[in-house]
Amino acid sequence: MKFKIEVGEVEKHLVEFNHNQLIGSLQIKVDQKPIHRSVRLLNEPVEEVYHFVVGQNERSEVRIEKMRRQLFGHRNSVYVGGRLAQVFVGM
Repeated sequence: MKFKIEVGEVEKHLVEFNHNQLIGSLQIKVDQKPIHRSVRLLNEPVEEVYHFVVGQNERSEVRIEKMRRQLFGHRNSVYVGGRLAQVFVGM
């Protein structure tokens, strides 16, 4: 599952999320710079939360909650400043 979301009102930043459940890789980038990388081959947790701050002058808290579905796929909720910004559901 891949998605991009723009964060900030004055100071814009692009947050990219790329997760491949078959390979077990996960990467989060902010403005094309990796901030989180992981590889899991087995035993993926049901829920994971990634929390980070974006921006220098206009700081925005970003939280991505990745919830694994029972068989295959994920539901990703993106919160910016404590408010739900977008939900991505995919296989």
